[in-house]
Amino acid sequence: MLLIKYLRILFLFAFVYSLNAQEINIAKERELFSLKAELKNAITENDSSNIGLANIKLADFFNTASLFKEATHYYQVYLELNLPKDSNFVKVHNQLAIINLELKQYSLAEKHASIALSSSENINYKKGEATSNALLGSVFEKRGDYNKALEFQEKSLSLFSLLKDSTGIAITNENIGSIYEDLEQYQKALNYFSIANRFAKSSPWDLKINIINNIGDVNRKTKKYSNAILFTEQALELAKSVNNQSQLVSALKDLSRTYADMGNFEEAYKYLNNQYIANEEELVQNNNEIVSALQILHDVKEKENEVQLLNKQNEINKVQQSIILIVASTITLGLFAFFLYWKKRKKHEKHILEYQQQLLQADLDKKAAKEIALNREIDIKVSALTNYSLHIAHKNKMLSDISKTLFKLKDRNSELVSKKLKDIVKDIEADLENNNEWTELMSYFGQIHPSFFSKLKNDAKEKLSSSEMRLCMLLRLNLSSKEIGDILRITSDSVRIARYRLRKKLPLESKDDLQAYLLNL
Repeated sequence: MLLIKYLRILFLFAFVYSLNAQEINIAKERELFSLKAELKNAITENDSSNIGLANIKLADFFNTASLFKEATHYYQVYLELNLPKDSNFVKVHNQLAIINLELKQYSLAEKHASIALSSSENINYKKGEATSNALLGSVFEKRGDYNKALEFQEKSLSLFSLLKDSTGIAITNENIGSIYEDLEQYQKALNYFSIANRFAKSSPWDLKINIINNIGDVNRKTKKYSNAILFTEQALELAKSVNNQSQLVSALKDLSRTYADMGNFEEAYKYLNNQYIANEEELVQNNNEIVSALQILHDVKEKENEVQLLNKQNEINKVQQSIILIVASTITLGLFAFFLYWKKRKKHEKHILEYQQQLLQADLDKKAAKEIALNREIDIKVSALTNYSLHIAHKNKMLSDISKTLFKLKDRNSELVSKKLKDIVKDIEADLENNNEWTELMSYFGQIHPSFFSKLKNDAKEKLSSSEMRLCMLLRLNLSSKEIGDILRITSDSVRIARYRLRKKLPLESKDDLQAYLLNL
């Protein structure tokens, strides 16, 4: 029954979304036609400045639709025009940095952000300089170089403060808070998130919701569960009100974690189940948006090709009329005209073949978008796998605590009760030793990372034990030492010792990071 209800929700969501999408697609298609007409007119007038602006507008259109390939193309066309290095030049490089940051191409993101920063300083463009510093900070944060990340973010914050740009101040404070959260300096992180929340009053909803979510998550990590629930529920309601599926999923996941940390597993499961539903809805929405954007692009290209084909056909008709007149005048000139017609016909067929190839390319781009959607689905499954690992940890901890409590009570009752309690302890201990869940977890992990264990065994200098293989898997899931200790039923110190012994069996230098090695394996 739950599955049927879940499927009904998905089908209803897809149906409502498709009705709205038709109207949106028509408007976007008109906008794209208008932008392409603007570019064509600028090219006709040979106005390089307007050609550059038209290319930026087209790039922004495709960037908004998450069609990064087309967006990058038009941004690059703008750069190839070699126009003056003004604020538009800075904007283009910053946009390319954002796209590459989204695609996890950190070297390219750093390159474009550095060019934008240098140009902003040369023309004294403070807002561009502030944005470039923030992007460079994000690049170094992703690479794990937190000192440099903080250095660039603090420069960005100083510039946005000078400009009195409340949204920029909010974004930069949120970025700095995220860095301190990664460094597990939660009080500092909370301070910066609070400042960001104060400045984000007139900012876009996405930013406000994300900041509130972060405040809730920091409160969870510092065991201030009532505050965590208060802020996360506020983020959840805001996400619902503006139909932001990504932030909705994030809020549901944080609520599930908070209740799990509190030991309220019933509420944790409820929110976790709602998160799975929201994940699927987000996936449907993202897929529909990408497919719609590709459909618009395909339709526009198809119509452009039809217009070109009609123009070519009109040219052929004119040639045919000319041939008829020439043949009527003289056979010699008619034969000559027929030869010209035949030559043009071949050229026309060649053009038609080229247009057909363009249509095929558009279809390939559409399939590439579907592949991106599948990769997002894999990310969702990775999140589910991590949640499953945490579930095992909480279950093991609960069973262990019960076992200890019952064992202490066995001497305080009668012989019969003592015997019964001993049996219960044995049953619980047997359940804790059950390896079925490990087998299932490693099976899930193998589906997502099929070659991980084989590569690990090939790289290892010595044979790894089953417990060491489990440790490698949990590290690959990017879990903390505390979370790993809960799963393996050992202390954090024992986890550190196990990591140390594991390093000796792997081809690592003293300066190499174990977790980074496993994440890149």
